[in-house]
Amino acid sequence: TRHSPLAPRHSPLTHPNQAIITLSFVARQHRFESCPMSSQDVSLPTGQFKDRSTGLMIYGLLQIAMGFLSALMVPLVLVSLQLGPEASGGATAAQMIPAAGLYAFIAVVLIWLGVGSLLARRWARALTLVLAWMWLVMGVMVLVVFALIMPDLSKASTAQGEQVPAQMLPFIYAIVFATMGCMYILLPAIFVVFYQRSDVKATCEAKDPKERWTDRCPLPVLSLSLMLGFGASSVIWSAGYGFAVPFFGFILKGLPGALMFLGFGLVFGYLAWATYKLRISAWWVTLGACLFFGLSTVVSFSRLSPLDLYRAMDYPDDQLKMMQDMGLLDLNIPMLTAVYMVVVIAYLIWVRRYWVQTA
Repeated sequence: TRHSPLAPRHSPLTHPNQAIITLSFVARQHRFESCPMSSQDVSLPTGQFKDRSTGLMIYGLLQIAMGFLSALMVPLVLVSLQLGPEASGGATAAQMIPAAGLYAFIAVVLIWLGVGSLLARRWARALTLVLAWMWLVMGVMVLVVFALIMPDLSKASTAQGEQVPAQMLPFIYAIVFATMGCMYILLPAIFVVFYQRSDVKATCEAKDPKERWTDRCPLPVLSLSLMLGFGASSVIWSAGYGFAVPFFGFILKGLPGALMFLGFGLVFGYLAWATYKLRISAWWVTLGACLFFGLSTVVSFSRLSPLDLYRAMDYPDDQLKMMQDMGLLDLNIPMLTAVYMVVVIAYLIWVRRYWVQTA
């Protein structure tokens, strides 16, 4: 009789020595469980967990559906570009084409991860968990910024000739905030809660016993590597905005900006690879790069305004006016950058322990 891969041939606790070995293993691994995203969490003994194959299928189908929705945005973006400036919000072809490429990239990733979840692959569970955490953290940051500019939204509506009754504003704000909360908080949170479960991890390990590349790097470090990798791709997305970049009080554009972004891409690409390999030099260079670029941003926007940068990025005047009415150009960029850098540096200090453990 063939045994199911999820059912043990013998109970792990049928002999006292086996019970002692199991408890000893759990005790040795307990110190790695402080992070819910850690790749060092305890693997449950085979047969001691609930099979989560159905849940993996449901979440995989949800990811595939999200991927198809993202793919639908690609033709919509291109069609709006063909319909003229009014349909595209005044954006140029150089700006819309990278946006369409980003939607296509997101669609491929979501569908790929969804298929991997259907097949209960280890790498799909690891990457989904990492990306869900990144999505959740970025969502919190987006909601904070939205809360800061929310009082200016009514002014923007008035400036555009839309008279909204004052008694309706709290209701409108609540609907918008709840919608954004579902998109940026609730949706990634349900992925985090499901994929970080120990029995989900154990199910994937039982159905996919082969070691995958995501198993060779702690998940918090893998998250940092992916962020650095996305930063390396900035040279592609910046092309649609004339390679405009603030640099210690000046705005580089054109060839100087392209060379700057190319340097970013090479450095961040190396850091992404070296971080995945747990090279200690990558940690120090990443810390130095964060301090360098954070200081550059603070100095730049202490002398320049966001309007100067957006003009250098060739934003149309009507779009700049709308952003001004919404209060997007009045944000305190140096303060927001300083807060962001504190969070990033704190994260770097926190994940450094994984380099120490592998030393």
